[in-house]
Amino acid sequence: MFDSFPFTEWSTEIAEFWTFGGAGSTGTWIMLAVGLVFCVASLIGFVKMENGKLDRQAAVLRRSGGLDQGSTT
Repeated sequence: MFDSFPFTEWSTEIAEFWTFGGAGSTGTWIMLAVGLVFCVASLIGFVKMENGKLDRQAAVLRRSGGLDQGSTT
């Protein structure tokens, strides 16, 4: 079996490997902020997209008479 781990043991010197710095560094906080902004933006985009789809579907139903205001069913 091929072992690609370059160290003989796991120690505190290699315990926190992170591309943008160690835990709690500026790079970590920047990546957290970017991730949160992206998450909020994608949620807003999803809601807007679904709202548009619902509006288009309601317009189709209104044209076809499927959304009668006087309907009791």
